[in-house]
Amino acid sequence: MIIPFSELKLYIADFEGKYISSFVNDLANDCGLSRGLVLAEAGNRTLYVLISDGRAVISKVLAFSGEEDLVTDVPVSEILAEKSVDLYLFSIENDIVFTWLTDFFTYPVSLYAPGRFVDVMKLVSSFAENKENALLCLKHGSVMNVVSFEKGNFKGFAYFDPDAKRYVFEKNAVKFGSYLGSIDVSGPAVLCKKVSEKILASSFFSSGLDFLENDPLQTESELYFGCFDLVFGAFAKVMPVEKLQQLSEKLFSYLRSRYPDFYSKLSFSAETSAVNWETMLDARGSVAAEYRFGEYHRYFDEILCLLLKTSASLLSPEKKRQLALDIGEKIRRFEEENRDFSGMFDRFDKLLKILR
Repeated sequence: MIIPFSELKLYIADFEGKYISSFVNDLANDCGLSRGLVLAEAGNRTLYVLISDGRAVISKVLAFSGEEDLVTDVPVSEILAEKSVDLYLFSIENDIVFTWLTDFFTYPVSLYAPGRFVDVMKLVSSFAENKENALLCLKHGSVMNVVSFEKGNFKGFAYFDPDAKRYVFEKNAVKFGSYLGSIDVSGPAVLCKKVSEKILASSFFSSGLDFLENDPLQTESELYFGCFDLVFGAFAKVMPVEKLQQLSEKLFSYLRSRYPDFYSKLSFSAETSAVNWETMLDARGSVAAEYRFGEYHRYFDEILCLLLKTSASLLSPEKKRQLALDIGEKIRRFEEENRDFSGMFDRFDKLLKILR
């Protein structure tokens, strides 16, 4: 279900759910949005994450079953477990609309019912009589329009224009009245939220952002970096540091010839005998969005393949066998501790055949 937005900035189909936290932590910030909305949709369930100044501020998962059933307590894990979601990144240029959406995700539902059971005009009149701050949300199929009232007075209306395929922000109460008059007997589903500190204080509120602490892209990258270090450790046992530095520069020059922006900062330090692999995380902005998450491992596979081929020509049969065992054991332990990465050992095992 879509909610008010200004412009669609990015759409990715068949996005793997477990990488949504990586997307929010990474790509939303890169897009430089002052205000934005990440939407991940899988069937009747939708995850929403509001973005402000490059960081997430609140998230919510909603599930609609038909027109008459609203479920709000869907755990985010259901979305993250999906192998394929439709992922959207919207900008929200209107600060007032952003405030409405913040309230929408913050305050509990005070009313939800099919349109035929709600007298919308009477409901609007009740806001004025009680001088209430409220959001009146009208769900037309997969689209939700939002109306704001402040102390009972109409403040604004964000509605989806199907012809222009965008949301329109309207402050004219007469036009809002015309919209209400155009609604047929069955009407849209009606959802209402009362906006008051008293209601918020009496409700259980959570920002819903805990899932962002688990960033699988970061976790997967650290695994690869550890494997790369095992290979360099094996190299260090058969050559002096000067030769290792020359070898690393030759390897990195080859990689930079393929993807100069992504591999541009890779270097070996003779002082620490270490490679700054983490610079590839900082260079993610050079990778197209379609390959920056679920397909990101392909860049690391390329490095590992190159390192293993080099190992096959430099190391003795015994040392090659030991290196394959060390990397294999590292992957096994990782897979046992991270169920989200089941099947990873099979992928690595194909690469390790280079050493056999």
